[in-house]
Amino acid sequence: DTYGFVSVKEPETPWYPAYEVRGEGVFLEFNSAAIDMWVQGNPMVTARARKIDVNYSITRLSEYNPRNLSPQFIFLHTLAHLLIRQMSFECGYTVASLRERSYYSSAENGKDMAGILIYTASGDSEGTLGGLVRQGRPDALPNVFRKAVESSLICSNDPVCISTEQGQGRDTLNLAACHACVLLPETSCEEFNVFLDRALITGTFEHGDIGFYSDWVSKYIEKV
Repeated sequence: DTYGFVSVKEPETPWYPAYEVRGEGVFLEFNSAAIDMWVQGNPMVTARARKIDVNYSITRLSEYNPRNLSPQFIFLHTLAHLLIRQMSFECGYTVASLRERSYYSSAENGKDMAGILIYTASGDSEGTLGGLVRQGRPDALPNVFRKAVESSLICSNDPVCISTEQGQGRDTLNLAACHACVLLPETSCEEFNVFLDRALITGTFEHGDIGFYSDWVSKYIEKV
């Protein structure tokens, strides 16, 4: 192999190796049509995602793993990070004990899906204490979700963090995302802490209306 990688299975076999873990998780399914409509109505959202996509296209990783980084995926991935950070305060697990997986695909690609899985993964019974599942119940999840979204409004590194235009982090593959607001331990992130932008959640200082939850947050703040 040109890149020094060896396949873990024979080319003709239809399976991949796997291992069994014990744990618990919370899966959130989103209205993909609503997310697509938000992207279509906000050219600035597409432009921000395009910056990350262009930065990725010039990395060596893109040579053997080409990808189309859509605004929808970046939105879901960033939201997953925010939820993990908030859930760690509520459920008793450390941030490093939680992991995320983002699911997004358009109908054009054969599958229409938009979801987030936050879970624990352990080879023993440590990941089955029930604290994470408890946060997914109707009496707890709305409060956790609201706090997670609100946390994207301000970062202790603002205005530097939110005003980043060219990118930051590894290979400049993040926009408004740093260790003070969105980043996780790398073992918790399936993408190694890249493809993140909290502006897609609640907007920027100059354009506070471009985030998916901008209207929701502004209405909540007015009530408070």
